[in-house]
Amino acid sequence: MKLSKLYCNQENFKNVKFNLNGLNVIYADVRSGLNDKNNSHDLGKTKLAELIDFMLLAQVNQKKHFLFKLKNEKGDSIFKDYIFYLEIVTNRGSYVTVKRAVASNSKISFSVASISTNGFTPPEEFDFVDIGLDKAKNILSHYLDFDFFNNKSYDYRKALSYNLRTPPEDYSDVYQLAKFANGKHRNWKPFVFDLLGFDGDLILTKADNDEQIEEIKKFIESIKAEFGVKPEERDDLVGEMQSRQLDTEKMESEIDKFNFYEQDKDLIDRGIEEIEEKISDLNTLSYNLSYEIDKLEKSVRNNFAFDINKVSKVFQESGIYFSDQIKKDYTELVNFNNKLSVERNKLINKTLQVKNDEIEKVTSMLFDLNEEKSKLLSFIQDTDSFKKFKTYQKSLSKAESALNNIKEKISKVDLIIEKQNEIRKKEKEIEDTIVKLKQASNSTEINERYKEIRLNFRKYYKDIMNEDANLSWHINSKNNIDFPAPKVFDKITTGKTTAKDEGNTYKKLLCVAFDLAILSSYNDESYYRFVYHDDVLSQQDNGIKHRLLELVDTLNMSYDLQYILSVIKSDLPHDKFDSLEYFTDEEIVLTLHDNDSTGTLFGFEF
Repeated sequence: MKLSKLYCNQENFKNVKFNLNGLNVIYADVRSGLNDKNNSHDLGKTKLAELIDFMLLAQVNQKKHFLFKLKNEKGDSIFKDYIFYLEIVTNRGSYVTVKRAVASNSKISFSVASISTNGFTPPEEFDFVDIGLDKAKNILSHYLDFDFFNNKSYDYRKALSYNLRTPPEDYSDVYQLAKFANGKHRNWKPFVFDLLGFDGDLILTKADNDEQIEEIKKFIESIKAEFGVKPEERDDLVGEMQSRQLDTEKMESEIDKFNFYEQDKDLIDRGIEEIEEKISDLNTLSYNLSYEIDKLEKSVRNNFAFDINKVSKVFQESGIYFSDQIKKDYTELVNFNNKLSVERNKLINKTLQVKNDEIEKVTSMLFDLNEEKSKLLSFIQDTDSFKKFKTYQKSLSKAESALNNIKEKISKVDLIIEKQNEIRKKEKEIEDTIVKLKQASNSTEINERYKEIRLNFRKYYKDIMNEDANLSWHINSKNNIDFPAPKVFDKITTGKTTAKDEGNTYKKLLCVAFDLAILSSYNDESYYRFVYHDDVLSQQDNGIKHRLLELVDTLNMSYDLQYILSVIKSDLPHDKFDSLEYFTDEEIVLTLHDNDSTGTLFGFEF
């Protein structure tokens, strides 16, 4: 499958007719300085890749995608009136035109023909009109007819981003693209494993089982917390159930015979004795409180008494002079003692209030308990069997409720045991899967697809960088598959790895070599025949640029590939910096410039 042309219903948009054989250059003529690339990123090189992705039926996030997030004064997208058309050539030679409007982007139309349309004029008729996005993907998958995606749980879009790499995120990792960066490994690792020629379902099966085991464990813990049960307590619960079952059956039998002897005896033994014990304790408490209250009341009545006149008379009768100073001292002493008596009585009265409140409560409790005792004795002496029957029937209901509660706990324990058996079954499935993964890991040399991809990758990287690099994968400590960054060697004879694979420019070229290795390795079947590498020459050595473009030319001819390259003027090889003679007119499919806004992809800045 290759790209034929991309066009729009708006005249300001720069329509693109792709070269079906060989190199396609998106050329940005930036004149603001050799090292000034501030404007180059606004011309539309990367947005062209986003548009191609959009036209190949991407599910867009309207808060982030440039076609939707930029609004006019009315709050509508500035691209509201845009309708785009992408014509693709399938591997069977048919031309499929995809129509997608911004305003109704979830409705897709298709036209299928044996030849390309004339210029940038849309087809007069469409075979499918306003098809929903999910169904449209199925239709396009049918027309693409890629062998690789037969009997897979995913479609052509899973691999598309490896054919539309944009900086910087998509060049940060050979395998894990930007769209997979924040997702689960299951979203991309099974696909990569399939792509390398192995069985991706093994990774998916293990991931499914791992997730299900975690969910089951959470469920088990919730059951334990809600019902307060543990599997190891099952036999204790069964014993309690059997005991309660026996008591309940006996109670039912006695009720059926209207024989209340055992129940009456139990009431006498437990009920009345307990009540009498409480009454005895409360009587003791009442006596003690009454004693304390009596003492406090007497204390309040014993007021301080002192008559100064009587004291003066005693002094006179004794012939002792009773001076005014002595009289004053006695008077002050009397006043002081009177004040003490007043404060003391306040405290005593507060204590009296507390004690009176307590004895009032005790008296009330004694009254209630004696009433309860009286009713209980009255019930025992009652000869009305039906009244007793109703009362004991309520007791039986409570006993049955308790029995059912025990049975419910046992059922929850059984459910936990059942779930634990499910875990063991899935753990066995995981063990079987791990065995198969290890078998694949221990015999990678017999996988012809993987061998071809790896050798092609190594060859292409060496052609570009004049260094050796190697693809590999391994099983980590959790028995999951890891795809480490390819190892780069200064010289294969030394066997020493370098840190170059950690640099951004080297990562970019590792991605390029990988994408080209995939395209060439799958050239023997129906698969993608194009790749779009945006800004790939940026910050590269002059020799690297030459070798990369030479390799691309060779692969395009050998495998009938369509290589789309975006480049700004300053990133061309230095010996061809001042002219476009490095590329032919046919190879340059789109020219952008920063002279004014008309040089951008849409003919205006935004």
